[in-house]
Amino acid sequence: MTSARTTDQLIEAARSGEAGAVEELLARHEGQVYRFGLRLCGSEEDARDVLQETLFAAFRGLGGFRGEGALSTWLFQVARTHCLRLRRLRSGAPESFHSLDSPEAAVVASDEEAPDLRSHARQVGTVLEAAIRALPEPQRQALLLRDVEGLPAEDAARVVGIEVRALKSRLHRARRHVRAHLDAVLGDEARPG
Repeated sequence: MTSARTTDQLIEAARSGEAGAVEELLARHEGQVYRFGLRLCGSEEDARDVLQETLFAAFRGLGGFRGEGALSTWLFQVARTHCLRLRRLRSGAPESFHSLDSPEAAVVASDEEAPDLRSHARQVGTVLEAAIRALPEPQRQALLLRDVEGLPAEDAARVVGIEVRALKSRLHRARRHVRAHLDAVLGDEARPG
């Protein structure tokens, strides 16, 4: 049994024409790209389309990948481009977009008066997802790339095509809005005890 190869080794193998290297590379990033597409585009159907288009573009364009950043950064750039293209085709914002101030964004489903820990975690998760979906697109992208996907600020800024300072500013505003939304909906329950 052979040891797992690094991403750089797989990229070199793929460039030299090794069968299966591209597929192995893309399989490693498939889950990340799908999650990013789902959160950015807002629907499973769009996320599947974005994933398919991203993997196809990566398969065709891996030879052109310059390696200036991480492969995942490049894949996120491709996924972001496809998601934005889908959005433009559908005339803008997702159907589920609501302002943070709207009652729809504040709805939290719970049939219990005193939910157990898992139910409470689901409730907080639902509110958090609503708060993220309600963010303006640039802030949502910054938050997803840094806080959800864990990209370094430099890579996240590269994905969205802005300076690191601008990304940090968007991220700060996004975090502030999400915190305010959680406080407004959950009150003291949202604060760590």
